[in-house]
Amino acid sequence: MRAHTVLILAVAATPLPALAQNQVPSNRAQQTVDGINRSIESRSESRSIQQQNRFEANQLQGQIQRQQSIAPPPPAPIIVPHR
Repeated sequence: MRAHTVLILAVAATPLPALAQNQVPSNRAQQTVDGINRSIESRSESRSIQQQNRFEANQLQGQIQRQQSIAPPPPAPIIVPHR
C-alpha cells in the first residue's frame, strides 16, 4: 500500500512540460512555433559543427606552419679524400 502511494505521488509530481512534450500540437500557431524551434535547433547544431570543423582546420594549419618554419638541418659536409 505504501509503495502504491509513493508511486501515485511520483506521477503527480511529474512536471507538466514533460507530459506535454508527447502531445500533438493543438493548433496551427503551436505547430508554427514548434517548426520555428526545430529550425533554430537545427541551425544551432549546424553552426556548432561548422565551428568544430573550423577549429580543427585551424589546428592542422598551425601544425603545418610550425613544421614548415622549423629550419631543416644543414646538409652533411662533403668530405673529399686527399690524394
